[in-house]
Amino acid sequence: MKSYALAILLAMLVAAGYAFQNTGDVVVRFIIWEKTLPQGLWDILLFAAGGLLMWIVSLASLIEVRGALRRKVKEQDERIRVLEQEKQQLLEAFKPNVASGVQAEPMEMEGGIPEGGAMQ
Repeated sequence: MKSYALAILLAMLVAAGYAFQNTGDVVVRFIIWEKTLPQGLWDILLFAAGGLLMWIVSLASLIEVRGALRRKVKEQDERIRVLEQEKQQLLEAFKPNVASGVQAEPMEMEGGIPEGGAMQ
């Protein structure tokens, strides 16, 4: 953040130097509006207006990206909820076997393949 403030300060100093060197008056006409301003001041105002416009456009882009990320987070939360439910169902399905003391007998393996057939 300090480098950002330093860059703004440097730009302001350069702009002030430019404005002091370009003091000749310029007549600006737009439709029915007419104004006489020093050239340096007029250039700085245009630069500031352009920066403000780009900042507004970047805010719109930021809002769009944040909306997309929020939708993605909601989708991920829903996926987590579904997986948690599935996990709970699997744990519940396994629990009665453990509670009754019934345990599955281990399969005897011969060469890495269960006896009696093919691998699943």
